[in-house]
Amino acid sequence: MSGQPQRADARRNREHILQAAFEAFAADGRLVPLDDIARRAGVGAGTVYRNFPTKEALFQEVATQRIQQIVDEAHALTDADDPGETFYGFLMRVVERARFNHALCDALASDNGTFVLCGMDEQFSAALHVLLRRAQEAGAVRADVNVQEVRALIVGAMYTERLRRPVDRPGRVTALAFDGLRLVTKQNETGLRNERCCDVCGTPLTAAPTGRPARFCSAACRQKAHRRRTKSG
Repeated sequence: MSGQPQRADARRNREHILQAAFEAFAADGRLVPLDDIARRAGVGAGTVYRNFPTKEALFQEVATQRIQQIVDEAHALTDADDPGETFYGFLMRVVERARFNHALCDALASDNGTFVLCGMDEQFSAALHVLLRRAQEAGAVRADVNVQEVRALIVGAMYTERLRRPVDRPGRVTALAFDGLRLVTKQNETGLRNERCCDVCGTPLTAAPTGRPARFCSAACRQKAHRRRTKSG
């Protein structure tokens, strides 16, 4: 009978540690001392170490939970009615979360294997790829863009938003960065952006009288776009 309260206490301590770690990592990044996390959680450093042998292990647990939420959101959006707006909206929300969360930003931009060891890197890329492909098929994103390039833009936007936070309105830099993913258009003599161009080479396209608008100027460009999508997938 005496073991049950101990197990309940252990669960509560672990929950308190994870919540304290989330707040600490979000505010200060992965460099926050483990003793600070213990104080936030109201437990001793030994209790933290019994649950997480290293600070890196604690960081991985916190980062995995947050990234899993993002992946789950992406999965929930795979059947959205407007693939283009869904894709761009998802990117904006990821950057917005990371702008105020150093831990999430560090994990998404990680180059030391932490994100991969969490088991979430591949899941994140796969979920993002589905949203990207649907947006490309809907004509909302250039066909020559792959998921690695989108991830690079996300990371760049995250860091730039944090650096520019005191002087720019939230989301401005992100919107500018993601505008580069949109289809190329060409202004006509009146200055109206109403001429659509090839996704691959930028050649102006003749408007189709019926059916879906053309995306490529030739079969060669269509095949090139297909090879790029296959390679990126």
